[in-house]
Amino acid sequence: MSHKKAVLITCAVALMWSLAGLNIKMIHWSGAAIAGGRSLIAAALLTPLVLRSPCRRVTAPVIGGAVCYAAFNYCFIVSTKLTTSANAIMLQYTAPIYVALLSWVFLRERIRRSDLLCMAFVFGGMVLFFLDETGGGTPIGNLIAVFNGVTFAGISIFLRLQKDGNPVMSMYLGNLLSALIGLPIILSAGLPDGASLFFLLLAGGLSALTYALYARASTGLTALETVLLPIIDPVMNPVWVFLTLGERPGALSLLGAAVVLSAVTARVLSAMQPEG
Repeated sequence: MSHKKAVLITCAVALMWSLAGLNIKMIHWSGAAIAGGRSLIAAALLTPLVLRSPCRRVTAPVIGGAVCYAAFNYCFIVSTKLTTSANAIMLQYTAPIYVALLSWVFLRERIRRSDLLCMAFVFGGMVLFFLDETGGGTPIGNLIAVFNGVTFAGISIFLRLQKDGNPVMSMYLGNLLSALIGLPIILSAGLPDGASLFFLLLAGGLSALTYALYARASTGLTALETVLLPIIDPVMNPVWVFLTLGERPGALSLLGAAVVLSAVTARVLSAMQPEG
């Protein structure tokens, strides 16, 4: 996949991801049951795509990506249930810091000055979000949310290691693993109400579509770009919450969103230019 196409697809995926927090909040089920149920639906939808693929090899990077995705799925959804959506999503996007520290070790990828500058602005924007959300959520929810960033960084590293393979296999196996882990929880939770079932189906469908696209797009991006470009996700997340539930972000959150959005927009424009 060309670099320009990969950048555009990743940005579109981020917009769709931004609906995840709202979907999760609308489902009246435990976080673990939602994680298992969403993955069960996503795995069923991804099965035909995987069966039609000529490349279905299961390698160490495929397994690593699958394990990181399953862990991320549970951490993100459980933390979203236990703390504020803003805390859960913003802690996920500490991932560029972990990727920047690890990509040059595992992937031999050069970190450009534009990457470092973008990371500095993103981190500053995140601090503003945290200052505005210090009274929200539970301590255990915030603690689990820390691992959102760690596991999301792991997904990016392992997907990049599959740039010459079929990284969708990681997403498929990760959803299968997540569904198997959650199956006993789903059975004990019982059927959700009609509205919750609708949002669960929507969450599963979006998960299958977006992570398949994200995995494909990762073949045309650096590992750092795979976690920098989707920062649009946490910027748009509070917008959907405000439009749907009337939840108004605080002044610091709005300022943080402006800082992050400006940094990512500049990085996206830089990424679409050929290197000199």
